[in-house]
Amino acid sequence: MIKNKIVITTFLGVLLLNYFSCTKPVDFNQANTLVLEPVVESSLIFYEASAKDFFLGGSEESVAEDFIEIDFFNNSFVQDNLVKAEFVFNIENSINRGYQLHISFLDNANQLLERFTVNTSASANNNIIKTTHTEVFEGETLQRIKRSRILVFTLVMLPGEAINADTPGEISVQSKGIFSLNIN
Repeated sequence: MIKNKIVITTFLGVLLLNYFSCTKPVDFNQANTLVLEPVVESSLIFYEASAKDFFLGGSEESVAEDFIEIDFFNNSFVQDNLVKAEFVFNIENSINRGYQLHISFLDNANQLLERFTVNTSASANNNIIKTTHTEVFEGETLQRIKRSRILVFTLVMLPGEAINADTPGEISVQSKGIFSLNIN
């Protein structure tokens, strides 16, 4: 019997609290002024090679190239809401040769829309030299890269001490894209 009174009293207490609690009217018109600003990150490339990978068939190969097809910009939502694109490149080089990384944005017809270069120094003592580069696209340059369908990455070894099968060191490239949207 006492147990039933406790349950009934608790139930009535909760009911009274709900009845007398304060609430503020909800303004559903606020949804009309809502602005969302999400940021999306995506990995682009990862490349790693030792110095001997640039010595093929008894001779030095100074260029490595790769590409990725990008479908991200081929979307009306992205076209309408993308306000900034940043491309971040991290390079670690322990080879006694400097490098240039060329990044090219191409359209469907393989026409060059934009291009930038990241330089990294030679490592004379084979210690890792870290290079970080961020390229930001807004406004007119962003409008150009929105037409991109292919990203080409060309790693060029600069002149210096000859590479052979016993040359020490490695180079690695990691990159990501950071895309800022404004949805209103």
